[in-house]
Parts: sequence; structure tokens; C-alpha cells
Amino acid sequence: MKFPSPLYLYALMTPLFLGTAAHAQCARSDAVIDMSAHQVGAGIGYLWGHGTLSDGAHSYRFTVRGGGALSLGGVSLSGRGCVRNLARVQDFNGTYWTVGGTATMNHGTAGIVMENGKGTDIDFHARTHGAQLSGQVSRLSFRLLETQPPVP
Repeated sequence: MKFPSPLYLYALMTPLFLGTAAHAQCARSDAVIDMSAHQVGAGIGYLWGHGTLSDGAHSYRFTVRGGGALSLGGVSLSGRGCVRNLARVQDFNGTYWTVGGTATMNHGTAGIVMENGKGTDIDFHARTHGAQLSGQVSRLSFRLLETQPPVP
């Protein structure tokens, strides 16, 4: 089986993700994440950060880290994502396969689409600061820092 060249993948993915940089429009039933992270890459990229998952009634802090192929440069990013198909808050934990892209020279945008093995989907959009070009397929690991909502 012959795989497409990396340049071909960049050519396909870059216009797609540049057009998805608008803020996520979440449905009323969706949970929401607000996330800040850093990403660096020299062929292989690595991302690490933290954020908050809100299900309408409660908020939960989380960490994220992971990486993937086809990234060059480094950025800080901050944005919001819609979390769909989240049956239980514990289903948020786990490894997500992602497809995403970043085009940044000083200020830019990023769009990442993610799904874990439990069927939970995240559609994340962010503003970026730095210098990076990426069209990635990667794995990100999300971990809740607290599984019980804080007592009021």
C-alpha cells in the first residue's frame, strides 16, 4: 500500500484548517473545554497544556499532552472546543486521535478535531502566538485532575 507524500497531505490539510479557525459553535447539549497549551515541532510535534471541562453544572480541570507528525516551529495556543457524545464525565479521560492544523506567523489560528475510544469527540479552535506550520495526525492524552465536582 502506497501512502501519500507529506507535501501532498500539507496541501490538502492547510486550506481545510485555515478555514476552521472561527470559534466553535457548541450545541446546548455539548460540554465545553477551554484550553491553553504550548506546541513545538521539528518534524515531530509535542503539545502540553491544561484547561477546564464544563458540562453546564460543573467544571473540571484537566491536563493534556501528546504529539504527532508534521510540525515545524512553536506556538502558544488558547481556545475553546465543543465536546460531543460525553455520556459520563469520566469518559473524557483517555487518548484522542487527532487531525489538526496550525498556520501562525506571530498571530494565527489552529483547528483540531479529536476522538477517543469511547466515542467522545472534541472540535477545538484556538488563537495562536508564535511561528509554526503544522498539519498533524497525532495522539493527545487528556486527564481530569478531579473526578468529583467541587463542593459549594
